[in-house]
Amino acid sequence: MDDDVEARRAERAAKAEPPALFGHWIVEPWPEKVDTDALLLSLKRRIQRHVVLSSEAATIVALWVLFAWVHEIAAVHSPILLVTSAEANSGKTTLLILIGFLVPRALLCVEISEATLFRGIELWQPTIIVDEADVILVNNEPLRSVVNSGWTRGASVPRCIGDERTPHAFPTFCPKAIGMKGRKLPDTTLSRCITIELKRKHTNEKVEHFRAIDDPGLEELRRQAMRWAADNAESLKGTEPIMPEGFDNRLGDNYRPLLAIADLAGGEWPQQAREAAQRLSGAVDTGSTGTRLLADIRAAFDEAEAGVLSSADLVGKLTAEADSQWAEWKAGKPLTQNQLARLLKPFGIAPGQVWITADRQSRGYRRDQFEDAWQRYLT
Repeated sequence: MDDDVEARRAERAAKAEPPALFGHWIVEPWPEKVDTDALLLSLKRRIQRHVVLSSEAATIVALWVLFAWVHEIAAVHSPILLVTSAEANSGKTTLLILIGFLVPRALLCVEISEATLFRGIELWQPTIIVDEADVILVNNEPLRSVVNSGWTRGASVPRCIGDERTPHAFPTFCPKAIGMKGRKLPDTTLSRCITIELKRKHTNEKVEHFRAIDDPGLEELRRQAMRWAADNAESLKGTEPIMPEGFDNRLGDNYRPLLAIADLAGGEWPQQAREAAQRLSGAVDTGSTGTRLLADIRAAFDEAEAGVLSSADLVGKLTAEADSQWAEWKAGKPLTQNQLARLLKPFGIAPGQVWITADRQSRGYRRDQFEDAWQRYLT
């Protein structure tokens, strides 16, 4: 019986404290209470010390870092931090590695299978950081499904394990940050992301080179973040911060925990965080192909100053810009009239015979067909 008791104690201790893979996973909490305002400012300054990014982006990254520390207790939804840029050499990897030294139990990887991911989440309770996500997430539906499911508390991947094939639910809920060139991700993943857009720095923009190794300054920030989380995680549970206009549904769920932390910090942080969220998100959920299409169609009608457009004219306006999404819709070819009709079908919008002029009729769309969808999906 004594042996059984000791075995159970060891099992319980192992579950309470995940095994440490790296030295920076082992953190001793700061001995004194930590001021939220001061900690956020220190995080923001350290980020801007090594990476060229806007003040708004640095604010959101600092808030997300603290969110990762209270994730286990306070989070209901887990927004993915997407670090992206139009071209390489823009600081994505530097920012991700830096974040990896600031968050709890960061597991930085450039390749991982779905099974390793959900088993690793259960074993290590990590913060997953995936670089080169445009390589491993595109055309990898099983892995994307695990990443997407981990946006909601309680989500899991059921699998049978052991010789007896016993069903087991592997949790997928944990903080995740991914880096990639561009935003070539499915709508289901993009809508779960808070996007940080980086640009290649000018020759006159100077930052200190980050050597991608831990240092006393990073260790101090981790210790302070751990103490801050221990003192504040419970108070952040269930908080409902006032959301800016347009932050509904998944967009609001992504930013709600970050704005709650900003409100806790007080001072200028609540306003700065909301302005940063509006700037980075555009205050519109433009993560889906459908909403982007609706927005571009509205712009086309506004430009034409017409109540009707033929299918051919509308497609012509959508594909006029060589660098637009619609100019290279499938296999490098522009969007067709039939493809446009299929994209609009879920919104209950279909082409029909319309009078273009008093003596010309053609297959097309009326502006009033879109009014309801514009009101529902665009601000």
